[in-house]
Amino acid sequence: MIKSKVLAASAALSLACGFAFADSEFSFWNKISSNIVDITKEGSADSKNEFSGIRNKSVFEFSSDKLDAGIELVFWSTKRDGTDEKEVFVLGHPEDSPAGYDFGDTFLEVRPFDFLGFEFHEKMWLAGSYFPMWDDNVTAGNMGSDFGAVIRPLEGLKIGAGLDFLSVFNDSKYKPVVNFGGEWANDAFALGAAVRNVADNEASETNSADGISFGVYGSLLKVEGLVLNAGFGYNATVEPNVTKVGGSSVAGNLATLTGTYEKDAFHTALEFATNFGNSKEKKYDFYIAATAGYNVIEPLSVDCAVAAALDTESESEKKVDNRFQVNPSVTYTIGNHELKAGVSVYFGEDFSRVNFPVYWKYSF
Repeated sequence: MIKSKVLAASAALSLACGFAFADSEFSFWNKISSNIVDITKEGSADSKNEFSGIRNKSVFEFSSDKLDAGIELVFWSTKRDGTDEKEVFVLGHPEDSPAGYDFGDTFLEVRPFDFLGFEFHEKMWLAGSYFPMWDDNVTAGNMGSDFGAVIRPLEGLKIGAGLDFLSVFNDSKYKPVVNFGGEWANDAFALGAAVRNVADNEASETNSADGISFGVYGSLLKVEGLVLNAGFGYNATVEPNVTKVGGSSVAGNLATLTGTYEKDAFHTALEFATNFGNSKEKKYDFYIAATAGYNVIEPLSVDCAVAAALDTESESEKKVDNRFQVNPSVTYTIGNHELKAGVSVYFGEDFSRVNFPVYWKYSF
């Protein structure tokens, strides 16, 4: 996977620089962030203070009639085995990995014809699978692959299919991991479906997919200022921060609902996911989060978010401890620069954690 993504990144750079398109667009943004320090207390033990590390993410994107390309580069500080607990910088994705050399969500799509394109490492998310506060998607909402084809037979209709590289070349024990899906979208709504790992392979060292997964998701865009997303995913997962702090996720057959609303200086968002208590593993059954904010003056926004991860399991040995989060924050925007600072408080039974998330993002 690492080599293939490096090749995709090189191809994206070469093609973007080697071809000139009249209607091409370039964009770049960089975000450096940190939670400063994690102050954690569990049970009767003394509180524990740890530097939470620094993360830097750079994203370059190129778009034209015949080519779309994106390169993501992520650095973060972390503690690795063999470093005597010193903070070191490594290159990779995702951020939870102790080490790794990867280029994140780097992708490339080449369109030799208006109706036909070929994609490399492209995550083609269904619009209705997006969680605006978490800023990520339900796993079952991705119809992209390491390599695939995208057909656009009609305006607003996209159909994609492909396979994951390593399932073909590096793992003879499993059948190729094949993914496909389609979505119809216009100014009023979007509706799509995706199927992943059609051959129903189990997870392995070279295959992250664990069984077949599919999702159906829709978006309502008709009301000015309002976006509503809803759907259902079989063998799906969501893993926002409040579930990570609890050491788990919401997984299984998930119903999801998210929404955002903006009017004048006011803005709000809601996220909800549940497996209806049917998970057979130590997973959360419910995730719910909400945020509300107000632009006090044009460049300054004051917000407060709350979230909860809940497990309804009655047997203590199978239960994941419930976790709650409160996160007030302030965001200041000036030109192409955005600065944000806040306090994030997590708590549950015999557990509490406080950190201080900040970031600086600039773009052009």
